[in-house]
Amino acid sequence: MTTELINSINKMIVNGNRLELPTDEQFTNYPSVKKALTLAGGKYKKCGFLFTDDAQVVKDRLVGGEAINDKKKFQFFPTPKAVVDLMIKRAVITCDMAVLEPSAGQGAIVDAIIEIGAHPSMIELMPENIKVLNRKYDINLTPTDFLSVNPSDHIKYERIVANPPFTKNQDIDHVLHMYEFLGSEGLLVSVMGKSWVSGSQKKQVAFREWLDSVGAIVTDIKAGEFKESGTNIATVLVEIRKAA
Repeated sequence: MTTELINSINKMIVNGNRLELPTDEQFTNYPSVKKALTLAGGKYKKCGFLFTDDAQVVKDRLVGGEAINDKKKFQFFPTPKAVVDLMIKRAVITCDMAVLEPSAGQGAIVDAIIEIGAHPSMIELMPENIKVLNRKYDINLTPTDFLSVNPSDHIKYERIVANPPFTKNQDIDHVLHMYEFLGSEGLLVSVMGKSWVSGSQKKQVAFREWLDSVGAIVTDIKAGEFKESGTNIATVLVEIRKAA
């Protein structure tokens, strides 16, 4: 971050979860200020930027010279409602089912699971998302990397619905790990990127062969569905039913 950008952000006023623009000065570098605050998770609203938590923490990090982009760091791209609706429909979730959401984000999929009357278990890594989930559902989660969780420490789930991180084949690792949490005749429905579909890497080839062996169904998600979440990445929906 440039000194000019840091100085401008330092002039902004903290008001709870808002970082407000000064009323006595117009920033000549406002586009850069807006970009930095947006990447840090802020949403513009009435001469300021609204954050999910204490704006003072965000301001301190930025003024300290940190270029915050936690969404990119943690590969957090919220699942749009249209995709959530499709996933819930394909998962055929019914009341009282035990459902795992291993990349819970800020609860877009969890909300839909609860609305049905099922019982979601959540795992999430990004600290800011953890704060949102704990407030939203009155729970006490701690940041946890799903890939580090031992399946034997959990029940076997009837359904798993997820939108995991994609980069560097992380989606492959997550789906393979999810499968270990699935009970007999349970159903896994996950969004994935498309790099593995035709990729030649050993892991990608092995994953395609594994999907064939478990009878997975792979369908394209409509192009542009994740644009509102900040990415135009092409995606697919993978459905896997675990044999009895």
